[in-house]
Amino acid sequence: MTPPPESRRSRLLHDSYLVGLTVQGLIGAGQLFFATVLQIAIWAGWLEPLAHFTGHLLERRAADPMADWLMATAHDLSVGSDMFWSIYLFGHGVLNLGVVIALLAKKRWAHPASMIVLAGFVGYQMYRYTLSHSLVMIALSAFDVVVISLVWREYRQLQRARRG
Repeated sequence: MTPPPESRRSRLLHDSYLVGLTVQGLIGAGQLFFATVLQIAIWAGWLEPLAHFTGHLLERRAADPMADWLMATAHDLSVGSDMFWSIYLFGHGVLNLGVVIALLAKKRWAHPASMIVLAGFVGYQMYRYTLSHSLVMIALSAFDVVVISLVWREYRQLQRARRG
């Protein structure tokens, strides 16, 4: 017997919520990993040779647009903002993982707090977009908005379940 359409839709939205949390957790873990790698690179003095190497490669202009973008990003990162990005990635990663863990633990305060944290991410990412015009900031913000809407829906569902 096929479940009613509303229950299928509800299940799909709940599964999307869980997938969104999983992706958010993976993003957070990746940010912590890259913040750690960046800190090691800063302390080991690897960034200046990397900037020199990528600068040399950029002069030859790779035919592959993705490789070109990656080299330009590595070159820009290593030239001056390395400590900022290390701290930013670490803080963003900790907040992402904290939000995911609290939501999965179904803490009462976690839903409103996570929506505030994610809205803060969106605001900051849009600010960074105005400076860099990086489409990555748009993509991250769009993903965060989707997760906020799924968290809001899950929060309403939990409130209904507690009342009834």
